[in-house]
Amino acid sequence: MNRIASYTVPCQPCSLTEFLRFGSGGQRFYFESSQSQLAIAGLGITAQISQTKENRFTNLAQDLREFFQHVTLLNDSAEFPRPVLLGGGSFFAETNPGDWDSFPQATLVLPRYVLTQVNGEYFFSINLRLSETESIENASQHARFEVETFLARMESTVLPEPSIPDEITTTETSRVVWQNIIRHSVEMIRQGGLKKVVMARPVQVNGNRAVDVPALLESLGNECPSCFRFMFEFIPGTAFAGATPERLVSVSGTRFTTAAIAGSIRRGDFPAEDESLGEQLLESHKDQSEHSFVKHDIRTRLERLVASLHFDFAPRLLRLPNIQHLWTHIEGTMHPTQSILDVVAALHPTPAVGGVPGEAAMRLIHRLEGFERGWYAGPVGWVDADGNGDFVVAIRSGLFRGGTATLFGGAGIVADSDPDKEWEETGLKIRFLLNAMRREAETA
Repeated sequence: MNRIASYTVPCQPCSLTEFLRFGSGGQRFYFESSQSQLAIAGLGITAQISQTKENRFTNLAQDLREFFQHVTLLNDSAEFPRPVLLGGGSFFAETNPGDWDSFPQATLVLPRYVLTQVNGEYFFSINLRLSETESIENASQHARFEVETFLARMESTVLPEPSIPDEITTTETSRVVWQNIIRHSVEMIRQGGLKKVVMARPVQVNGNRAVDVPALLESLGNECPSCFRFMFEFIPGTAFAGATPERLVSVSGTRFTTAAIAGSIRRGDFPAEDESLGEQLLESHKDQSEHSFVKHDIRTRLERLVASLHFDFAPRLLRLPNIQHLWTHIEGTMHPTQSILDVVAALHPTPAVGGVPGEAAMRLIHRLEGFERGWYAGPVGWVDADGNGDFVVAIRSGLFRGGTATLFGGAGIVADSDPDKEWEETGLKIRFLLNAMRREAETA
């Protein structure tokens, strides 16, 4: 692998989504939330590592340990953030050809240009490939010149107004087909061998103009700042993006946090109704059962990787703009030999997006759903050389291409699931993104 040089300077505050808009027409990568240790936006690719098949995330963990040995910090400072890789992977270990062709089964990228926000401070970095003979002195001069040129160009550029469709139409799965899928899933659960399976459906959105995905993410961030917003665009014009409430795992040092999220109900139109709906969710046997499956499965998967593990005693309500969930906080200490990607490998797919038992649920999803999930419900996030990082479950998401988007919504199916209610739940989750697109259209 070639040597890589990284050069970082403090910079003026800048919206990360505006930075992404400045890089329109190229490769773009993004991760941001009020819950995360840092926010990062990247343009272009300096280096990339990818893996395939069942052990793809475990193999990425091994690649990661070697990768940073080839990175030199040209102007190292304790005050500057270290380089990070952004990446993720597909829900299934193998994907079919089609809309997701540009998305590897598992990958981490080091962008060429990076804007990072840490504790209210902003930093700009450039990552360069070095030839075998290039000196550090020459690399530093080259990097400094390119940084100054890039920042000056960005500062002098007036970005156009976001391109927003003002006409939006949708096409979705037949409700009858969906109900038959759910009935068949419930039948399989009642026969034994399955406790829970998560079925999802897509909605095709067509607009008369291209969607400005960073502008949409900015809107979603204003609506739900605690949600984890992400964007991965490996080839210009095809972007996977969303705003998920579900953290897969966050690691800082040896400490990690994760959460169990399962069980859902809509928000109320006024405070008393909202409280009543929340109480219904807390008292729902179906939703509590679904939530218990998730907690138990997470415990089973993590016990061999961690030195300590702590669960909140009972689930609480996680209230989002249009939906509320049962939520249990989980934290603990990792064994020093484990990395965040080892935990990602152990947890994905969680029962919140797959099922219990996992392998049987995955087989049923693959057989019944009838569409390619791609990166939907897969893990996405960032990681640094010390193994710190943040990965989330890529739900409340869509695949955007020009004026079209495919949005996804899933629901956990258990023995007493009702097909009509599951249709409404998936519709509620899809509308989180769809309504944001429509609001953008209305104000365009």
